[in-house]
Amino acid sequence: MNKHTPRKSSKITVSVWRPVWSRLEKKLESACLNRDAYISSLVSRELDHLKDEMPIANSEEAERFINKQLRALITHDATPLSIALSPAVANRLNTICEEKRIVRDSFFNRLFLFLAVGPQVTGQLLFDLLWTEEKAKPDQWTKFVWSECKHDGPFFDNVFDPFGGLQDPLWPIRACFELIEEQDKPEYVDWTDPKSGTSVRMAKWVPDNLLHLPSRFYTAPLIDYGLRKSPGASARPPIRNRPGKTAPEATYHNLYGLNCYLPNFQVPGHPDWKAAQAATDFLLADL
Repeated sequence: MNKHTPRKSSKITVSVWRPVWSRLEKKLESACLNRDAYISSLVSRELDHLKDEMPIANSEEAERFINKQLRALITHDATPLSIALSPAVANRLNTICEEKRIVRDSFFNRLFLFLAVGPQVTGQLLFDLLWTEEKAKPDQWTKFVWSECKHDGPFFDNVFDPFGGLQDPLWPIRACFELIEEQDKPEYVDWTDPKSGTSVRMAKWVPDNLLHLPSRFYTAPLIDYGLRKSPGASARPPIRNRPGKTAPEATYHNLYGLNCYLPNFQVPGHPDWKAAQAATDFLLADL
């Protein structure tokens, strides 16, 4: 084969939230990265993490709910993005999304979001409850990771290998979740998936019979921590609509559509959700 002959690829089309993609596209251009080559390589590695973090599938109700919420978020402000992936990566992506009942566009929007935004928004979305001090900053989690991991390999690799940081751009986020787990020592139980027979480590919720996967990059829930607020909210969203454009979804109220995984007790209307709500109401009644 001639070295100039393009390798075979599989084109896929995803709907991406425009404000997020606009920001990420500028970052890729600034770094002089080939868009499709970088995304294909990144997705190939991220699928290993996705499969590892989600040993069980979403329920059908959770998948439908996530998909509905994603469409509500991006319908009026979406960019149809055509991406060339290697056939192996494209096939594996589709297989994992089908097996785990993951909304494929939610996977890309979540991945692109945390590549596009900086440490402050990441802290606001994923680690806001870590520090209760009034003056704690949204990027406090970065100091936590630096303090605990500054002697670990990735920091040295990224300093002495200028391309090392590009291989796993989400490593600091994953490291923070692991550090939180070591510090908080959540109570885990072994649970057997009745459909697959797979033994899975799960964390307890309230009440105790409600379980969820440990919080990781793809399993930590995104609900609403300030990217969009309901009418009257005073928070200033870090991602804005394009100048001169008034999007109908400006009053959008949640970020459920940016989840890859959602336990049933966080799916409004599901019996597990009703049980969690009842338990919360019971606890609040005693305060």
